[in-house]
Amino acid sequence: MSNKITFSWWNTSLSPHTKENLSSDEHKAFVLVTLWRLINEKSVDVICLCEVSTADVEYISGMFNGSEFSIYDGTVYDGRKRYDICTIYKSNLLQIINTDLITKIQPDGKIHAAQELNFQIKEFQEPITLYVAHWVSRLHVSEDDTLRIQLGTLLMDAVSASIEQRNIENIVILGDFNDEPFNKSLTEALFSTKDTFLVKKKPRLLYNPFWRLMVNKDLHPCTTELWGGGTYYHKNNKTSRWKTFDQIIFSSSFLRGNTWYLNEEKTEVYYNKEIIRLITNTNSKLDHLPVISSIERY
Repeated sequence: MSNKITFSWWNTSLSPHTKENLSSDEHKAFVLVTLWRLINEKSVDVICLCEVSTADVEYISGMFNGSEFSIYDGTVYDGRKRYDICTIYKSNLLQIINTDLITKIQPDGKIHAAQELNFQIKEFQEPITLYVAHWVSRLHVSEDDTLRIQLGTLLMDAVSASIEQRNIENIVILGDFNDEPFNKSLTEALFSTKDTFLVKKKPRLLYNPFWRLMVNKDLHPCTTELWGGGTYYHKNNKTSRWKTFDQIIFSSSFLRGNTWYLNEEKTEVYYNKEIIRLITNTNSKLDHLPVISSIERY
């Protein structure tokens, strides 16, 4: 009986913008090793990846031939925009129904907020919708740029439409937002919050458990370990090298005592000495850690 679904998100850095298919063999092999560890050490059922190309997805797919996992290749083009996302999921647990792109045409061009993946949880014949997002880097669009508010608003409109028009209660948003949980794009535009009591009172709010993971879990840790709380390592930042850009956000149904609930004890940033060594190495292209969250059935 499938009483648990564990999600993971990871920006692999395999094919970042303008550098598609240039990752080293070592980098590609490490991605496969990390995927294996997420599945076997953390029992992850759904893994959403970004900064992957079509060739990367083909390479990763070889790992899952003959397994219980399927891959949705989201490396599609919408005009000149290339999405760099794929989703690996247990096909004996979930069935993909359809997908969509969350976009909007603005006077100065089209904006792209997320991919929508509509699944059915097979055993219970229940719908669940995932929004998978990779927002524009701060290298190109600053923290205070209005585009970030527009992205959050567009994604919130899609979530609201799923809840109100399609009666989808269970919604999970996974992404590298290039914004932290406290930024306005996520709080004022996407209406995600750390306030569990308010989420239960106002069910259109979203809950973001990654507020808890913005700092090191230990107080003044007596260690030389470089993990300092966060998901993205900015090697040249002079005041705070770690940013919590990668997050998994949940609709209020997971807090309000419905069929499924968020087991927040299972929400974590995944790391080990090997991945920290690569992320902090100036010669490595890897700069993000995977994140994990889990829902369970009452």
